[in-house]
Amino acid sequence: MSALAVWLFVVLALALVLAIVLLVRAAWVLIRKLGTLGREMNALQDDLDETVGSRLK
Repeated sequence: MSALAVWLFVVLALALVLAIVLLVRAAWVLIRKLGTLGREMNALQDDLDETVGSRLK
C-alpha cells in the first residue's frame, strides 16, 4: 500500500469514528429532551385536569 492509501484509510476511519460519536451524542440529547418534554406534558395534563375538574363541580 502506498503512503497516500494509508493516510486516506486513517482519515476515513477517523471520520467514521467521529460520525458514530456524533450520532450517539445526538441520540443521548434527544432522549434527555424527550424526558423533559414528557414531564412538561404530564404537568400540563395535570393542570388541565385540575381546571376542567374544578369547572365541572
